[in-house]
Amino acid sequence: MSFRSLAIFLLLAFFSLVQARAAEFSDGAIRLVLNEDNGRFSLYSARHQNNRRRPLALFFDQDPRTSFLSVMINDRSHVMGDSSVFQTRLGQNIRVPSLIFESPLMMVTKEFHFIRSPNSTETNGVFIFITLENLGEHQISAGARFLLDTNLSEQTPAVSFRTNRRTADSEALLTAADGDSFWTDRNDVISLTGSLFGGSPGLPQSFEPDSVHFANWKKLSDAVYRAHFQPGRNFNLPPFSFADAAVCYYYEPKPLGRGEKRSFGFTLVLNDESVVRVSAVVQEQDMLAIRELLARIDTLISLGTASEEELETIELALGSLRAKYGYSSDFR
Repeated sequence: MSFRSLAIFLLLAFFSLVQARAAEFSDGAIRLVLNEDNGRFSLYSARHQNNRRRPLALFFDQDPRTSFLSVMINDRSHVMGDSSVFQTRLGQNIRVPSLIFESPLMMVTKEFHFIRSPNSTETNGVFIFITLENLGEHQISAGARFLLDTNLSEQTPAVSFRTNRRTADSEALLTAADGDSFWTDRNDVISLTGSLFGGSPGLPQSFEPDSVHFANWKKLSDAVYRAHFQPGRNFNLPPFSFADAAVCYYYEPKPLGRGEKRSFGFTLVLNDESVVRVSAVVQEQDMLAIRELLARIDTLISLGTASEEELETIELALGSLRAKYGYSSDFR
């Protein structure tokens, strides 16, 4: 944190003059803040408070910009909220808080679904659901990474993460082959658990990350996209960044045709390492997509005409849904 302390101090005067357009949502033990100005989010435990009697930040929140989503489009990285190519706005669905980033080429939607783990009597987590939609006329290559500036274990003498397979007190780069289904960051009173591979039953495999990198925050943040993995390296980056750990999810670029969408996501849960089923969340999104398609088809039927482009767009959307659930690519 020391690396950022001076910069944050110098920026406080500026930030105090600017009223951020933020939206706050609370459900059970979770408090979520979405900031339209910088496209970032802050997550808090409403049940555990710090010395100032305020909700406890689960990620570094003195500058929420340290956690961010970046999207790779045709080998060019765009940080959502910072890129001048994308316009940022808050979603209008009050039941599903979201941030929407839109450019002529792509729409990126970042939704937050409140969830409850099996061992909890109240809402104690969120499912972060991200969708990339190609708005352009041509196929593109699209992927993403999500950097989380973890905070809890940095309040203890030894910074480390724990998974169901290992204790990571130094750099770790994990894939599905390693068998880790979750990671946990904790201090003396509270823990935050994030899903890895197979850690959220009901989530399609295509929604899961290709890899997850645990490393020093500054090292991950400074990388244009992928930071070099150094096995055994601690969470320090002298001379300014010490005991500063972070988690970075990677979703490797894949072809995305005109009008096509690609979705992925992960769960974050308080004080519970048990699995969380998110299939209902995914199916809810698909039902909304189906309703939109049906409404579009009804409109075309009432008009009595449809262009080749409109028909192709509908077929692409139907093909994406059929592929997700394992149906044939045709209706026969």
